[in-house]
Amino acid sequence: MRILPRGRRKETVILFLSTCSVLGFVKLNSVIDAYPRRSINLEGASKAILLNKNYTPIMIQNSTKRIKTSVNNVTFESTSSKSLLQLVTKSAHSETLKSSIQSPGSTEFTLNFSVSAALQYGHFRPQKGFLTIGIPSIKRERFNYIYKTIDSLLANSSPEDKETVTIVIMFNDDDADWNNERALNVSETYDEYIQSGHIQVITLPPQLYPDFNLIPRTYNDSVERLTWRSKQNIHYAFLFRYCHNISDFYMHLEDDVVAAKNYIQDIRKYKRIFMNNWFLIRFSNMGFIGVFFKSSNLLTISDFFLLFYAVQPCDFLMNIIAKIKLQEKEIRFRPSLFQHHGIISSLKNKKQLIVDRYFKGTKIVRRKKYYNLNPPAEVDTTMVVYEEYTADKAYFINEKYFWAISPQKGQTYTVVLKEQQTLKALVIVGAFPTKKTDYIENGEVQISSSQHCSDWIKLGELTKGSFDTSKVKNPDIAILLRNITCIQIEVTKSQSNWAIISELVLKLNEEKT
Repeated sequence: MRILPRGRRKETVILFLSTCSVLGFVKLNSVIDAYPRRSINLEGASKAILLNKNYTPIMIQNSTKRIKTSVNNVTFESTSSKSLLQLVTKSAHSETLKSSIQSPGSTEFTLNFSVSAALQYGHFRPQKGFLTIGIPSIKRERFNYIYKTIDSLLANSSPEDKETVTIVIMFNDDDADWNNERALNVSETYDEYIQSGHIQVITLPPQLYPDFNLIPRTYNDSVERLTWRSKQNIHYAFLFRYCHNISDFYMHLEDDVVAAKNYIQDIRKYKRIFMNNWFLIRFSNMGFIGVFFKSSNLLTISDFFLLFYAVQPCDFLMNIIAKIKLQEKEIRFRPSLFQHHGIISSLKNKKQLIVDRYFKGTKIVRRKKYYNLNPPAEVDTTMVVYEEYTADKAYFINEKYFWAISPQKGQTYTVVLKEQQTLKALVIVGAFPTKKTDYIENGEVQISSSQHCSDWIKLGELTKGSFDTSKVKNPDIAILLRNITCIQIEVTKSQSNWAIISELVLKLNEEKT
């Protein structure tokens, strides 16, 4: 189906919608040749959405030779179903804005946008700034990185930078109480910057999401992962709309990063940002961290994310729209100005251990092996603890470890679980890589199913401070690991050397190895 004259093809991308599914892109000259093409079988009248040079949505319905068009608010019908697509391009600082998308086979999704409902703390400055930094934040299981991220951004920028930069922190979890509590805490912690306009704290107004169980899965993702990444796209689209008119440029971060020293000055010195022939610049080597746009493009990107929120993950969408905008080659600043330091993802049971090796600042070296998310527990010891290297450092996720001064016979390290657990494995890692001789030289591992941590059962002995139930030659080991309430390491012989426990790992029975 040829719709446009040959000369205008580079200004237009054709997106085909059938009555049953979003089918994807049709070839845009050679711009998106790298992406897989899909066969197209349309029932009834052919339908297309065109995005012109300014990415204003235009609907075209082709019935034989007749072409009908309408602009912005679009409703189109077929004999078998009805679909609705509204992409609204009003100012992001309009009081109320709604974009409705009815995905095939799902309930209607409406993006509710209201500045007054979103902005909780802070204010807009009278003049447009240089840069807006957008940081979405969602609840992670028993972990929170946002304060370290904010501290790093503040510590590594100058007072002059703070006058022309706005940091927008968006709490966008499904738990509204969590959002409000975090927003209040951030406002109290950083009140000086809230008052100056350097920091704004917003929350995502309640959204009525589609039924993700009914949306076709892509990349063979589970429904849980599809839901997570689809919501992420919707949340980012909201943040883009909110930030589009605050500054000349926009940069997207995650809530678990640290910044390099003088990162704002490095961005200003990068001459390419003041040129016109780019759409996207990356100031980090990882995912959706340090992604830099012109603010004038934020509404376009927001519309694009809303259109394909359930089809592609955010970083894939970003690569696609960059090619649509005719940026063939990636533009990446090195050294990277932002480092990923978080471990626990907002997606349940997902861990991120990778770091950016091109980071300008101090390298983060992962010295632990597991970074396991253990079940809730109280951790204590009768050993003499060295400074801040307390007993909990070996059990909960962090970069430190438990360090004891010359353990003596009979001293213990004890974990009391909040709830009984059936374990698949119990692993203890002794000495730290930088202190390989510091470990409990003689000790045994014990477990108990008693509520009062009595009737201890010996599982085995430490070997150079380490232990792994998978190496225990006991046919009853699986039975012994049922309904555990307490775990204990007991020193069986005094030593003069100090001792480290790097990690104590409880692999629960339902977990994958």
